[in-house]
Amino acid sequence: MTHAHTLPDPEDLDAWRTWSASQLEPLGLTVKQLHNVAEGSQRKREAVSPLAPAQTPGQDQWSEAVVIFREQTGWDKDEEGGLSRTWHPSRQLFVVVRAGDDSTGLFGRCPSPKTGLRPTLRDLIDNVPTTVPLFDITGSGKTAAAAGQPQLWLFLFNFRDGNLHSELSRPAERVEDKITKYHQQIPLPPLPYNRPDTSVIVTPDDEPDTGLDIDVQPY
Repeated sequence: MTHAHTLPDPEDLDAWRTWSASQLEPLGLTVKQLHNVAEGSQRKREAVSPLAPAQTPGQDQWSEAVVIFREQTGWDKDEEGGLSRTWHPSRQLFVVVRAGDDSTGLFGRCPSPKTGLRPTLRDLIDNVPTTVPLFDITGSGKTAAAAGQPQLWLFLFNFRDGNLHSELSRPAERVEDKITKYHQQIPLPPLPYNRPDTSVIVTPDDEPDTGLDIDVQPY
């Protein structure tokens, strides 16, 4: 398998961060970038008014995660069958952002999107090649994209026990709405999260940073 390094001790967060960074480097990503996505999206969720419809926090969080991922990377974007994709400059891979279940960010687990796979994502996973890694490290230390169709990667995020958990992983197989196998998983070290101490109720005297105006779609 590509990047076949020894997995770090989950209790050693420095080693875990170093390992994650080494896994992300061939893809042109950093731990900080992805942590920024998870943190920014959670803050968006918690800024939602308690008077909003029940589905609003999840929709806003997902949409903000997609926006921040694209801001952090500067990669291209498109939509296919209602699926928001963000494309690596090589056009050899694209990333789909989703809220993940409680297995997200853990070694030895097989997480799935919290709300299921939806038809377009199911079809993409069914078409994933069963062999050939996407990137190999050449003798010069540079990356070489493997031939074949563009590869699907999922960025999953989950908040639990006071920490933001996330991972960038490449699914290989599914059974119904659950992913059952990955070609490669890159769990990130958990990020402690401090909840905002300001009220989400906005008064006329408040001057909040409302961020970007974005369209909302189901996540």
